[in-house]
Amino acid sequence: MKPLANKRLFLILTVLVVGGSLAALVFSSFTGALVYFHTPAEAVAKQRELDGKKIRVGGMVQAGSLVREAGTLKIRFLVTDGKAQIPVRYDGMVPDLFREGQGVVVEGTWKSGQDFSADTILAKHSEDYVPVEMSEQGIAKSKESLMKSLK
Repeated sequence: MKPLANKRLFLILTVLVVGGSLAALVFSSFTGALVYFHTPAEAVAKQRELDGKKIRVGGMVQAGSLVREAGTLKIRFLVTDGKAQIPVRYDGMVPDLFREGQGVVVEGTWKSGQDFSADTILAKHSEDYVPVEMSEQGIAKSKESLMKSLK
């Protein structure tokens, strides 16, 4: 082989080995960190497949389903998307926005025959949320303040 052909071959092999190693590192690091998001209907449909795996389920806390165990931080409630509902149990502090009828994302494991055991609860606020300063009352105050300054 010519020396130029050897250099090209060496360069191509080096790129393949380094690129393959980087791709393997990226894929192996994502494998343990990925937590998939499901709606309650999807989770119910895939319950056998999801058995014991860490997942996220997002939906609404069903009104009238929240039960607090007296003297503890343990709660039980239903997460629903209107098509299916999942019984959830959680032991810990809940976010301030957590309440019945509110959007929620729970992360944890769901074993067959048991309630969904949540490790984390993320309360979602309405998509119509606007800061207080931007609310109608805030806009009215801003207009009033502006009119006073123009007088």
